Amino acid sequence: MKIDKKKILEDAKKYYGGKIHSEQSYGLAEKCVDLGQVWVDTYKKDYGALMRKSPKEMRKELNKYVGGRISYSEHNATFLPGFIWMWIAHAIITWIIKKIIDNILEQEDEERYLTDTLYDYT
Repeated sequence: MKIDKKKILEDAKKYYGGKIHSEQSYGLAEKCVDLGQVWVDTYKKDYGALMRKSPKEMRKELNKYVGGRISYSEHNATFLPGFIWMWIAHAIITWIIKKIIDNILEQEDEERYLTDTLYDYT
């Protein structure tokens, strides 16, 4: 399963484009999507195990996965105090994780629709 990185990052560019820290936000969003793909790939042998999780369980697991692997300071290229950047970064990560989970669920719905349509003999 491939996350639609282009779609998610286009949404991020629209959402964060006009904001003060748009460049840092976009870089952080891109890193989150890359980590999200690595996380999805951990289920490569059994995507069913991933799809049996609730969206809430997926978000919690992905948040933990990304949070442990992201460098907040790497994306803070301004003179913002660390605690303010951490607050902004956390909001960005939460938003991107929601987009990733939505993308995964959309793909599952499309696959289910195609499978149901393929075997619909009515």
